[in-house]
This record gives sequence, C-alpha cells and structure tokens, in this order.
Amino acid sequence: DLQLYISRCCWTTTPIMQPKSCREPKISDLVRQKVLPMQVQSRETPLHRLYSSAYNKQKLEAYPTKKPSLPFGELPSGFQHLHTQLQYDCISPFYRRLGSSRRTCLKTGKWSGRAPSCIPICGKTENITLQKPSTTRWPWQAAIYRRPNGVKAPTHRKGAWILICSGALLNERTVVVAAHCVTNLGKITVLKTADIRVVLGKHYRDDDRDEKTVQNLRISAIIVHPNYDPILLDSDIAIVKLLDKARISNRVQPICLASMRDIDPPADDLQIVITGWKILADIADPSYKNDTIRMGSVQIIDSLLCEQQYEENGIQVSVTDSMFCAKQHPTAFSNICPAETGGIAAIPLPGRSSPELTWHLMGLVSWGYDKTCSLELYTGYTKAIPFKDWIEKNMK
Repeated sequence: DLQLYISRCCWTTTPIMQPKSCREPKISDLVRQKVLPMQVQSRETPLHRLYSSAYNKQKLEAYPTKKPSLPFGELPSGFQHLHTQLQYDCISPFYRRLGSSRRTCLKTGKWSGRAPSCIPICGKTENITLQKPSTTRWPWQAAIYRRPNGVKAPTHRKGAWILICSGALLNERTVVVAAHCVTNLGKITVLKTADIRVVLGKHYRDDDRDEKTVQNLRISAIIVHPNYDPILLDSDIAIVKLLDKARISNRVQPICLASMRDIDPPADDLQIVITGWKILADIADPSYKNDTIRMGSVQIIDSLLCEQQYEENGIQVSVTDSMFCAKQHPTAFSNICPAETGGIAAIPLPGRSSPELTWHLMGLVSWGYDKTCSLELYTGYTKAIPFKDWIEKNMK
C-alpha cells in the first residue's frame, strides 16, 4: 500500500536534542560573578550505603546513580550549560552579600538559590580613639547645610550655605536628621529640597579644609515624621532622601540601626558617644581653621530628673516616650556641648554572631539649654529605636 509506505518511510523523523541551558541572571554592578569550571556534582543517596554494603564496587557502577555525562553543544551568548555554577561576591570590601553565594543551572532552565545583591556594611570605622578626636573619623556623619533666605548660590561654597545640623547616613540614599533641622523654626513647614544640602566625608569645621573625598549631595525628598510636634519637639525626626547616590568608601559608610533586643544592659547603664560640629562657631576665632568634628560621652538619666532640672532653671519641658535625656559623662573625655552641635548619638554594640563591635544609632540631639553648657546640665534627644520601622520603611 503506497500511502502506508510513505507514512512509515518518509514522515518519521528523529527529534534533535537541544542542550539544556539557563539564561545568565542579571546582577548589580556591585556584584562580581565568576563562572566555575564545568564539573558535575556527585551526590550520594541513602541507597548508596545500602548498595555499597551488599554489592561490590564493580556492580555498584552499573546502577543509575553514577555520575551523568557533561553537557555538550555550543550555546548562544548569555546562556550557560546545565549544572553550570556561578559564584558571587561583592566587588568592594565595604559591602556585604545578600542572597546565594553560588547558583546552579537546573534542568528546568532556572537557577538555584536566591539572586545575590550587595549592601553597604554598617557601623564599621577605623582608628576610633576617643581620647584624640582630631584623628577620629566618623564615616556616617552627615553635615546638613541650609541656604540662607535671600541667598541664591548654585553651588556649595563658603558664605552661601550654613552648617546647621548633623545627620546619620543609613544607606546610599538615606540620611536621618532631627525634624527641626529641615523645617521652619517652630513650624511643621518643610524646607525646599533645593535649600538643603548634605555633605559626607567631612572632618574639619572650616569648609576650606574639606578634602577631595568630601561628597556634596543634592536632596530629592524630605520626609518629616507625621507626629512631629515643633512646640514640644516630640517625634523630632525626619528622613532626607538623596538625589545623588553616596559613594561608599573608608570615609563614607552608614551606621546601623539598633533595636530593643540590642540594648543589653539596660539603657540607664549605657555610655553613649555624641558627635557633631559646633554650629555657632566664630569664623574669626583662631581655632576655627583647625576645628574638627567634636565628640564626647554621655550618660542617660531619668526623665523625671530631667524635667525637674529644667523646671528649677525656669524652663518647662515634657520628656515624652520618644525622647531621652542625658548628661556628659563625668570621667570620659569630651570636647563637645551637645546642645551646640545638633549632633547624633551612637553606641558600639557586639554583633549577634561575633564579638566584633559595630556602631548603632541611638538618637539625635533635639533640645537643650541655649545660654550655657555644663557637665551637670541635661540635653534632650530623639530616640531612634521607637522609629526603627518607620525609618526602614522610608529607606526603601
């Protein structure tokens, strides 16, 4: 039968086997990818032990659990063979990897594990010497500048911008500051982004002493906490989003955020370090030229004692749950008056998986006495921990 012959002879073809492969995953510029030499993994199942005890090695090799052959065939650019492994790490020592360190091409055409990414390491700094502030660098310290009313200068330069506060860098695009630094005095009106500038990597108070590593960054958004009260200075905290991405280096790195479980022993026993530049510095002062970021240690004190001291000095204050009061440590070194700096409060804490210390944000200078500075006088701070969830939400 001719028709039957044609169907059997001419229409039967042998399918061509296409090599199994995976398209290479997209990765960030911060991630380094390495294609490992082709080798098929050999994994033993529980049956291997049974077979190896019941049969000799020669018979065992006949079972289907032996190593499969390596893939074959050429692939287009951007594809990898079945069982190919990709290894990942971060291109910079100032970043740490999230996601899988190694991924394997599966028969499904997908990669095993989770896509890698690299984020800045937080809370690490070199040459911490609390007794020599002139040599100590605080890489998360952000200088917050404001353009004075009536002055329209296109760039950051002496006379065009005024250093008003210190903030803390949290990631490449986020700085946290006290809300009163980015609002009109006594109001909730937020300043224009064009009137605020962030400077990172700064050490000297005098702008003329700034080094080449200093980064002058523009602002894309200012987010003030919705509960901010400019009269009581309750919830005195804001997020500054950077239009220019901060370049992470040994001079510019973020600080970590602390949580309640990080604070052990209790907060009353903590010794906190305050850092910042003196805001109302006299340019004519001979020491101005060489003045650097200042620092000192403070002790947290009871809120009721804080309220009583202010009352005795004729000032009515209310210390809310979003605040803490502190006074300068009586024995530790200090060359700072917190109320004159608008600084940040930080504390070194051991890691959960290692004893190495990392610096965590504890608070922001919010209010204090405006006429004098003494070891015995208290300063009010905005707590960072109660706002951790709100901060992290606005870091994305």
